[in-house]
Amino acid sequence: MDAAASSEEPAVQMLRMLSGVLTVQALYVAADLGVADELAAGPRSVPDLATAAGAHPGALYRLLRLLAGTGVFREQPDGRFALTPLGRCLRREGPESVRDWALYLGSPELWEVIGTLLETVRSGQPAFPRLHGVTVWDYMAEHPEFAAPFQRWMSRQSELHNAAVLAAYDFSPFRVLADVGGGQGATLAAILGAHPSLRGILFDLPDVVRHPIPLDEARLMSRCEVIGGDMLHGVPSGADAYMIKRTLMTLSDETATAVLRRCAAAMPVDGKVLAVEMVLPVGNEPSPAKTFDVLMLLQHPGAGIRTEAEFADLFAAAGLELARIIPTNSPNSILEGVRARRLS
Repeated sequence: MDAAASSEEPAVQMLRMLSGVLTVQALYVAADLGVADELAAGPRSVPDLATAAGAHPGALYRLLRLLAGTGVFREQPDGRFALTPLGRCLRREGPESVRDWALYLGSPELWEVIGTLLETVRSGQPAFPRLHGVTVWDYMAEHPEFAAPFQRWMSRQSELHNAAVLAAYDFSPFRVLADVGGGQGATLAAILGAHPSLRGILFDLPDVVRHPIPLDEARLMSRCEVIGGDMLHGVPSGADAYMIKRTLMTLSDETATAVLRRCAAAMPVDGKVLAVEMVLPVGNEPSPAKTFDVLMLLQHPGAGIRTEAEFADLFAAAGLELARIIPTNSPNSILEGVRARRLS
């Protein structure tokens, strides 16, 4: 909500926005302590919760009181705290759970990065490699405890996004679909499962595709070729459609163009490149894409969420024409690229 649409005085609204920094950390702490799961069976006293969570009773009470003011928990007249529908989102399991995202955003590593946004805005350089000495991906490989909530969150989101992609796009005309940077194959498994005549190619780094569990569990390995490699150096041939899901946002324009160009070169004349990405809306409307864009700014060199016009330029630089953008029932859209027509 912008200031013009709010009934609050601008200064009051600004102070409320500034207090959000403590709310994010409080949500992280509650998620890490597992408070929501402790309250799942019913209201509990603060001393009881403190014992279960390994926390100081007085400090925990002040944290819970803050979050009760935001609707995450509810303090009862007898002093016990109860879980609200909003608070259920911090449970470990359940379709509405966002606990892993809270653990990632509030982690000391990322919190330090967010705290240097001023330097990133001044320099234009991402904070993560500056502070930690390596890329986000390399740091995750070296620190699995930091990577774990992010990977769990991405897997959970992938399940939701896959259903939205399947509902929005018809993959039946394709003979072979290559999922470039497809992880362990969850998205490809969902698509192959819905289209029995389709074959797939799963392509990602060798360590990533070594155990394509979703494809194996769905008994789809007979219809899928698993190839280890680096999209920055090439992509496999043999597909008539190449899909890249939520990857371009982490790449600079130069690198993203190179990946798209390799996909365009590998596909047949009538092939297609499908990028499943968030599209940044223009204008002043609030959007999760704008938040993710700044998160990309902080973490990856030259990366970000792109507008429709920026995607069109990116595809054109790769020798592709952005034929259409298909919205889905998720934060993502499907950007369909075809080989650019040559002017005679």
